Amino acid sequence: MTVRSINTPNVLLLGTLSLALSLAGCERPSAVRADGAAASGGEAAYASAAPADAPDRGDRFDGARASGPSGDRAEAPAPLLDGRPLWTSSRRGSAEENARRAFARNGDSFGAPSLETYVRKARAFIDAPPAGAQRLTRRNGDVLIYHPGSNTFAVASRDGAPRAFFHPDEGATYWETQKAREAQRRTARAGSDRASEG
Repeated sequence: MTVRSINTPNVLLLGTLSLALSLAGCERPSAVRADGAAASGGEAAYASAAPADAPDRGDRFDGARASGPSGDRAEAPAPLLDGRPLWTSSRRGSAEENARRAFARNGDSFGAPSLETYVRKARAFIDAPPAGAQRLTRRNGDVLIYHPGSNTFAVASRDGAPRAFFHPDEGATYWETQKAREAQRRTARAGSDRASEG
């Protein structure tokens, strides 16, 4: 029987490449089904935020579109809808790109025929959550809202611009996971603050 030696740097390189390729398919795992259907029913009051007979301006928004002064899409000023930011930007895309991506994934589950209608429904939910909705504020000012009756989850930035609006597949379990993560962050931060003071 012969024993071959393993070249450790090559094994590490192959492992790193395998991990990179497996993660390249998506930035983060989705919390919504690929078919865009709501995980559980229930129609909330915000569903009427943009009635079907309301004029739809064809997704025309005021403001900048592609990139900010440095060319970074995340720094681009968000297009405005009714004088408010359409959505939030991120490292992944501009505000408009993120809004369009969220609408493509989740618009049907909210009965939104257009991006504008979807954004209005998200804002209505964020601005006046239905009775029974639960809120959590992150240290950075983001507000997470979950309404168990309609299984609706939203995240808004400090200034109220939507970051996310969908029906999580896992329902209330998704909300419990979000609360647990935030509690962990706060605990870790408190421990870090105590360590730096001591």
